[in-house]
Order: sequence, then structure tokens, then C-alpha cells
Amino acid sequence: MLKSYKEVANAFENAHLFRCVYSRERLQGKGIYDKQYPILNFIYNNSGCTQIEIAKALFISPASVAISTRRLMKGGLITKRIHENSLRTNRVFLTEKGESVVKECRICMQETDNQMFKDFTDDEIETLKGYLTRMVSNLAGKEDGNLNALSRAAFKNRMRSEERG
Repeated sequence: MLKSYKEVANAFENAHLFRCVYSRERLQGKGIYDKQYPILNFIYNNSGCTQIEIAKALFISPASVAISTRRLMKGGLITKRIHENSLRTNRVFLTEKGESVVKECRICMQETDNQMFKDFTDDEIETLKGYLTRMVSNLAGKEDGNLNALSRAAFKNRMRSEERG
């Protein structure tokens, strides 16, 4: 029985790896690196946020956010405006180009998922979802396991920062 667990875990990891590779290939040519997408997506959902808010939400260092936002500004994807109540605080906004890139990236991610689940029936997808939900609950507990894409990015970054100590 243990061997079958390993085979399933290996298949699960392979599916995740190839989903990452497939989506990274689809994102090429969009003018961003894959690690910048969560930042752009956060700004898209929280227009006018501060760099500190981005760092806290995604569990990345303020320095990393500063570097990324500088690059995104150079690429014409975001703008910064001084906060009306604090001259030391910048608010971050997507440009039209930035909004367009986020929308294109979302389409790329949807295409990736469509490809991954090609030839699956709705019942098979529901069954798989049930199995995966149960696996996550077994590992994370019922309360901690339901993460959206942004929460997963933040969770991964928090894990990396804890590893660095």
C-alpha cells in the first residue's frame, strides 16, 4: 500500500511541476516574470495600495517589493502617486498596460487549467476536487486549507522566509 501512496504523491508533484512549466511558457512575452504576477494581481484587486500592504499581503520583503515595483514602473505597468495624507507614502496603481497584462495573464492561467483538465468529465473533476480537499484537510486542518491563488502565493513566500530564518 505504501508504494501506491508514493506513486500518487509523485503524480501529484509532476502535475504541479508541469502546470508551472506550462503556465510559465504561456506567460512568456507578456512583459513580466512569473514572480511579478502575484504583485500585479494584488494591485489589480487593491488599486491604490501601498508597497508595505503588498509586502505584508504576499509575505515578501519591502525591499523585494521596491525592486519589483521599480521594474514594473520601468515597464510601464504601474504608476506611483504620493498619498494625499502622507508625503512619505506612495500609492500604487496599474496603468492601462498593466491592467491589460493582468487580464492576459489570467487568460493564460485559464488556458493552462483548461489544458490540464482536458478530457475530464465534470464528475471526474468533482471527484478529484473532493480527494484533494480531503488531502489538504488531512495536512492543514479544515480551517487552514482553503486558499485562493493570492493566499497560496503569500503562504509560499511566508514558508520561504521562515526557512531563511
